[in-house]
Amino acid sequence: MTAEAVQLHTRQAAGLQSRSARFRARVTGRLRLGLYAELTRYGLCRDLVQAIEMPSAKIPIAVRALRDGDVPSLFSADAAGNDPSERLEVAWRLAFIDKGARSGFVAVDTRNETPCYVQWLFGSRDNGFIAKLGGFPPLAAHEALLENAYTPPAYRGLGIMSAAMALIAERAAAFGARHVLTFVGVDNIASLKGCQRAGFHPHFIHRCTRLCFGVITRDRFELLAADDPRRTAKF
Repeated sequence: MTAEAVQLHTRQAAGLQSRSARFRARVTGRLRLGLYAELTRYGLCRDLVQAIEMPSAKIPIAVRALRDGDVPSLFSADAAGNDPSERLEVAWRLAFIDKGARSGFVAVDTRNETPCYVQWLFGSRDNGFIAKLGGFPPLAAHEALLENAYTPPAYRGLGIMSAAMALIAERAAAFGARHVLTFVGVDNIASLKGCQRAGFHPHFIHRCTRLCFGVITRDRFELLAADDPRRTAKF
């Protein structure tokens, strides 16, 4: 077998393994839902007109659009190691890309141009894709949605999430959005703190009921009253 054939065979095998991992991620996600599951999340909002104190990371970063060449670096199986939960996180993100997710942005470590964070930013033009995802309200023309953040293990604990999220949110102004939404489970305090540092605050509650391994889904979005103390809660 020639060297070129070996390389082709290796790429094909890696591709099959990757597709298999993504399929397993979908199946695992369904099974985790069980016959009945309830999920409560905060719908957080940032008003781009209101100035915030921009958070900073412990390393220098810059934000740009996601490129195809960033994917192997961000979602390396080697970086995930033998941790099943981390491998599942990677497979979920790759499956998200497979579904047709566009408008991704990355933060890069400017010391070596390595991607160190990724998140997708959607506008009302993406409502068709958002509807296919499920679990999100349709966006108005003045709204945007930040979804599916991921920081590779080697870059965690450096304050990148808040700094990158704040910068990526501001890209929504380019397509006319003023309010940027993101969703976080009410018990995920670490992420809620990170979002708050990036200028996001509770705006509504999302209650989701899933039946029969997620085959049947019911979503309710409840706007928080202006005087609701959860709007100004500190996480």
